[in-house]
Amino acid sequence: MRSAIRKSLVSTAALAGLTLALLPGSAQADDTPATQVLRVAKYQAYLAAKAAKGDEQAKETADGFAALSAADKKRFLDLIEDRTLIKQLLIAGEAPAAAGTTRQAFAGGDVVQERETTGGEDTTSPFSTSALRASGYRDMWASYSYVDKFLGVKVSKVSVRTNYQVKGKDTTKVYPGSASHYLYVPGCDFNHSPVKEWISSPPADNAQSETVWTAECWGSSWDMRERVWGDYRGFVGGYLKE
Repeated sequence: MRSAIRKSLVSTAALAGLTLALLPGSAQADDTPATQVLRVAKYQAYLAAKAAKGDEQAKETADGFAALSAADKKRFLDLIEDRTLIKQLLIAGEAPAAAGTTRQAFAGGDVVQERETTGGEDTTSPFSTSALRASGYRDMWASYSYVDKFLGVKVSKVSVRTNYQVKGKDTTKVYPGSASHYLYVPGCDFNHSPVKEWISSPPADNAQSETVWTAECWGSSWDMRERVWGDYRGFVGGYLKE
């Protein structure tokens, strides 16, 4: 799948990894002030339309983009049109998840990938009761998120979460998992399959949740599986791969 994506990037604007693709109708080679103003206005209008529908993250992204200098706005748009950079992000996106937050920088530090893993006891779980807690059962959760930032502005994120019950060191039940995302690239469609969840066989005894992300952008498409698993300690592992 990855080789097919790489080929498509050579000939058309595609979404790579979980990051950005080419903006429609861009004119990176045309550096005239009027063209740059149009590029910026077009992207801002796109974000504003989403924010007007109640998308709070779109508003945050719009505010972050608006706060950039004119030179940085141009740099931002140039970066998301850089096909070589997109290929690098695609390859890096399949690195294994580590506990906590890990970062990897590209384009002289202007582009940052963040992998965020967390988890622990869920004291607000709707599945728990005082009787269960008194019997030693605990509800837990673990999540794995992948964020792309361009010049410090969040532009894309995918996240998958598993919810489960443990007693001692044993995973006794897995609840419905969840997945969420945002992606602010005009002309790109981004969806995920229903989240699947299960308990792995002993001795691993992990609660697992998985979804498949599918993106279509300007004639190209890709899909990747994102999985997270946890046990009595919280987050144990996760990955994003084809």
